[in-house]
Amino acid sequence: MIGNRDDTGPPKASHARDETTVSAQELWGLLSDPIRRRLLSTLDPEEGRVTLSELAEKLADETPPDRIAIRLHHEHLPKLAEYGFVTYDAEENVVEAETTPEWVEPYLDL
Repeated sequence: MIGNRDDTGPPKASHARDETTVSAQELWGLLSDPIRRRLLSTLDPEEGRVTLSELAEKLADETPPDRIAIRLHHEHLPKLAEYGFVTYDAEENVVEAETTPEWVEPYLDL
């Protein structure tokens, strides 16, 4: 299990925000990272829950999967969960995609 040294995990997912509550600046900040864009393109809401390890393997390129898993756990998944794009259970290290709003999809290919 990946966790913080003090045994606390990232914050639990909050409720999804809608288009009217996500500013252009917030959206750009969220999608400016290529790992987050690839993550959203890779996850399928119909696939159900995937483990952090499985997701890291899918996203691995030149970076080892364990390093990607650490970044996902501490940085990317909490951020995406905050905006309602994923549900992340940091205790069980499982991720579930939420349906990506149609207005966001064009930005995933940038």
